[in-house]
Amino acid sequence: MRSALDRPSVDPNGRKPNWCYLGNPRTANAGPVGLARYTTLRSWLSQWSYDRSNARTSLNAPRITVPALVIENGADDATPATHPRKIFELLGSADKSFEKIDDATHYFQQQPALQERAVAICKNWLRERCMIKA
Repeated sequence: MRSALDRPSVDPNGRKPNWCYLGNPRTANAGPVGLARYTTLRSWLSQWSYDRSNARTSLNAPRITVPALVIENGADDATPATHPRKIFELLGSADKSFEKIDDATHYFQQQPALQERAVAICKNWLRERCMIKA
């Protein structure tokens, strides 16, 4: 029988339960050796605070009208599983594309084939829009 610690509780996807790219999510999110070492309190609040964030996707994404590509990694261990689809749906661009790479983690650690697939998706998308040479 699986314990509660073996079951994901927030936006489950293909990632390991109770895991993030920095290890234990509780340590990464709350401890001084986790995400706090990469950012100041001010920049953290600007990104992640529900009350103080300047990155308000629901307000800003509809104003994006340039071509847009959103890639969801199916085992993303850093981004909540629902975010890529929500961002895609909110984008105001008439030319927007959504791709999902099953089993890919946030930084493609030890996943060179999936990383190559992501690069190929980006290159093809850019070529289709004449943004890079074929």
